Amino acid sequence: MEIAIIIGIIGSGIILVTLYGKLKKPLPSAKVKIDGQSFPDGFLWSTGEDAYQHEGGNYNNDWARWENQVPSPIANGDRCEQAVNFYQLYESDFVRAKNDFQNAHRIGIEWSRIEPEEGVYDLDVLDHYEKMLKSMKAKGFNVFLNLWHFTLPLWAVDKGGWTNESLMDSWCKYIKLCTERFAKYVDYWSTMIDAQIYALSGYALGDIPPNVKDQKQAFEIYRILIYAHARAYKIIKEFGTVSIDGKKHNPRVGMIYFFFLYQSQGFFLDRIVTKQLDELFNWKMLDAFYSGKVDIGILGGPKIKEENEQLKGTIDWIGINYYTREIISFNPFKPGFIARHTCKASQTTDTGWEIYPEGIYTLCKVLQSKYPEIPLMVTESGLADAHDEKRPQFILDHLAWLHRFIQEGGNLIGFTYWSLTDNWEWAEGFWPKFGLYSVDLETFERRERPSARLFRSIVRNNSLPTRETVEQFLNNSSQDQALRNNRQ
Repeated sequence: MEIAIIIGIIGSGIILVTLYGKLKKPLPSAKVKIDGQSFPDGFLWSTGEDAYQHEGGNYNNDWARWENQVPSPIANGDRCEQAVNFYQLYESDFVRAKNDFQNAHRIGIEWSRIEPEEGVYDLDVLDHYEKMLKSMKAKGFNVFLNLWHFTLPLWAVDKGGWTNESLMDSWCKYIKLCTERFAKYVDYWSTMIDAQIYALSGYALGDIPPNVKDQKQAFEIYRILIYAHARAYKIIKEFGTVSIDGKKHNPRVGMIYFFFLYQSQGFFLDRIVTKQLDELFNWKMLDAFYSGKVDIGILGGPKIKEENEQLKGTIDWIGINYYTREIISFNPFKPGFIARHTCKASQTTDTGWEIYPEGIYTLCKVLQSKYPEIPLMVTESGLADAHDEKRPQFILDHLAWLHRFIQEGGNLIGFTYWSLTDNWEWAEGFWPKFGLYSVDLETFERRERPSARLFRSIVRNNSLPTRETVEQFLNNSSQDQALRNNRQ
């Protein structure tokens, strides 16, 4: 009888705590006062472009092939095709960024364009990319160059992609070629963007190419990409040192990495699944570069655990892509037993993502704690906002939180608004509008949005505006939007 009573009390306690977790309402982001805060001298202000998302004319890869399927896997049946034609219009976009007083810029290059056939390199494409990089340096930009983001050449795909061991050799040759050709123009190298998303979405969830649903294989690809980064790091370090004006410049090699701020809705199982998701998505890959230890897996699922000194210390800087927070709870009827929630009291973007500026501060604090000597750069922060109604406040609030991080001793070297212009948003197609400048997809004409004027003012002054200026700008911005709505 006593045992039954004890079990009943414990069971009731678990039920009550679980119910509390389910009923607990998450809080929206706290506010930081905006009143003319200045950023450090030399702070890097940037926008940028991605290869596949902006260039156009990239048909020789798995994403272009996937988009041509019937029925279309892309929202609204869109196809990237010419994207926003950045490959041809790069000079005018660089001028636009320069006229906005930016002192840094980020681009990517397309592997399938450079190596259209295995072992065959297109010299015209290499020349074109070199002209782009030369133009960036001539305008005084600190150049951030990314070498791979999601897309694989068709010849690589048809051999099995990263599951074929020979692709690592091709990858290393590609990295060496780019390093030797572009090193004198590049200030910050990124080997790849969102590598963990490629492994987990491409091989576990199967919702992006190569559309595989195999958890064990996903973890193996995760591991392969860890080693692909480390190999690229060593190659760039070996062949990327250059002498400019009699001074030796050693390459700085990092990775641009997508973060969610994950928070648990309640206790027990909610916290367990949140911790697992947070570690696998946000930290395990970076931990491997920092410590040399690979430790990936989930409870009751596949695991990979190993240590390799060749991985240790293979990251000089970390690029932070941050957009939103996710509230996580355990749900046995959802994929991975994970349910995702949004704070009802928060504003959301056009894509339904919660606007949570405090999260960028929280992530920076965790990064500084885990990897204390490694510089941080915000390489993407932005939102889908077709009417430019929320973007100005979004920029102000995120920068205010970043300023607090810097004031507390945080090693943050710069901020990138994503992106300069609208772009192709992967499986969402063209409908989400992220740009400071809109793009007419028929004429490719760029048009300034009000938030571009705000960002220009911040960059020019290297500081946030005063409270009075903010109120005046937001009021004028609202009037501009009302006029545009009336014209429509």
